[in-house]
Amino acid sequence: MKLSYVAAVASGVEHLESDVLSGAPSRAQSLIAELRWTLYVGLVVLNVFDIITTAMVIDRGGSERNPFVQPFVDSMWRVGALKAIVLVVIAALLIRVHGSRLVEFALADTTGRCLAVVCWNITVLAIL
Repeated sequence: MKLSYVAAVASGVEHLESDVLSGAPSRAQSLIAELRWTLYVGLVVLNVFDIITTAMVIDRGGSERNPFVQPFVDSMWRVGALKAIVLVVIAALLIRVHGSRLVEFALADTTGRCLAVVCWNITVLAIL
């Protein structure tokens, strides 16, 4: 029984060594990549909700509070185009930069902030 366990461990080590030598991604690297793209999809969806809820707030007499977006608010298509450009830049960064904790943190932070904006917009809509 013990010999089988030792053989299994040795086999696993050989397999691990071959993965490292071949450059195959580890399970942790695969999970991080999956998390990055899950956060990115969430960011895209939240940006769509942000555009929709912002348009609804403006239609009900509210205003855009983001100083970077204010000049574009006259047309939600322009806001959408601006957000699409930013999302393309973020996707290019995710494709280009691997293994950066800063990129993962910035993506999670940006997604969280966008979620907060959408929640705020919904709160304002409930008040208006």
